Amino acid sequence: MTKKKNIVTVTSVKDVVDIVNHNTSVFDRRTKKLAKGNRNLKVLCLMAIGYTIYTGIQCRKQEEQIYQLSVKMNKLEQSEGE
Repeated sequence: MTKKKNIVTVTSVKDVVDIVNHNTSVFDRRTKKLAKGNRNLKVLCLMAIGYTIYTGIQCRKQEEQIYQLSVKMNKLEQSEGE
C-alpha cells in the first residue's frame, strides 16, 4: 500500500529547500535501515558458513575415530582366532 501523498504549496525558494532537505533526510534514514538489514544478513550468512565448516570438521574427526575403532576390532578378532 502506498501512503496518500500530501500536496505542498511552494511560495518561496526556502520552501523548496526545506522540502528537498526533508526528502533527503527520509531517504537517508531508509537507506541506513536497508544497510543495517544487509549487515545482519551478511553476519547470518557468515555464521552459517562457519557452522557448516565446523560440522564438516567434526564429521571427519568422527569418521577417523570410526576407522580407528574398526581397525582395532579387526586386530582383536584376528588375535582371538589364533
